[in-house]
Amino acid sequence: MMTKTLTLNDTSIDILKRHVALRLPEMRPTHRMEFVARGLGYRTYASLLSVLKNGPILIQHIDLDSAAAFVERVESDVDLDDVREALYLLFDLDMVG
Repeated sequence: MMTKTLTLNDTSIDILKRHVALRLPEMRPTHRMEFVARGLGYRTYASLLSVLKNGPILIQHIDLDSAAAFVERVESDVDLDDVREALYLLFDLDMVG
């Protein structure tokens, strides 16, 4: 089985934001990025951005439980299946930057 890797940099983080906004338009913008950060293994979006300042980030694992727990806590009108799909589809994005 081939491991997929997501590379985030200053350019691809903007692509990621647009992708998640299209996939989860009913979610508040700040909640979208906090949920993504948790799904990518960071405690907050600010901590993800802090690490990103040091150069590109390679992501090979999704922390679905952490992301889903955040969404359940802050959003009531979001389907968790849509949340899961949005996270997993990040690995299929063409994020070249």
